[in-house]
Amino acid sequence: MSLKHYRHLQEHFHSLIRNKVLEAGSKLPSEREIGEQFKLTRVTVRQALQSLEMEGMVYRQNRRGWFVSPPAVVYDPAAHLSFNIFVTEQGYTPHTEKLQQTLVAADSEVATKMNLAVGTPVLFLHRRRYIDNRPVLIEKMYINTTLLPGIEEEDLTQSLSQLLARKYQMSYRDMDLSFKATSLPEEATSALGITAGQSGLNIERINYTQDKQVLEIDYEYWRHDAVTIQIAIRD
Repeated sequence: MSLKHYRHLQEHFHSLIRNKVLEAGSKLPSEREIGEQFKLTRVTVRQALQSLEMEGMVYRQNRRGWFVSPPAVVYDPAAHLSFNIFVTEQGYTPHTEKLQQTLVAADSEVATKMNLAVGTPVLFLHRRRYIDNRPVLIEKMYINTTLLPGIEEEDLTQSLSQLLARKYQMSYRDMDLSFKATSLPEEATSALGITAGQSGLNIERINYTQDKQVLEIDYEYWRHDAVTIQIAIRD
């Protein structure tokens, strides 16, 4: 592989994207077409595009091709805003797809965090979340049905924070948060339609009621280019 040609290809797309010749969401030519235009092998083209992907400039959807990445949404955990609200406020359209929902017996980890007996039924919820029809996030949640009876009968593609306020007159108060940069597990990359082993952000969150009871435990895997964590701290 010629390093000169590899860098030329990267700079070519950098320039097109910076100057908005290619705008967010635009589809790039196929790898074959790019290779023919620049007289490069498909392997070289793929490696150059993957480097741009690591920079957050482009992204690949399996079986669909390469696209220009949109700006990342800003997520401020301290603001206590739901996914639907903070995405909408930034001018994008959120969408949530339910992949799985079932009552399960709390294992030792979940039971300890929720202060429940091992084996207590909790609701397991697996969702895929989109911004402007682009899948950006896989979410697995364990919901304390002891505090939220009947929640399994609700439409759980909607905002859970709004459901809590409307049906249970409850709201999220305190939370424990953990952020970790990681290689996305195969299950997440498959569900997001991206290449196995890509980097991403793992967020683990425990939400509490006003009286310190655990409402839910949430495990999220985000695309690395889809979100920027920004926390505002005020006196």
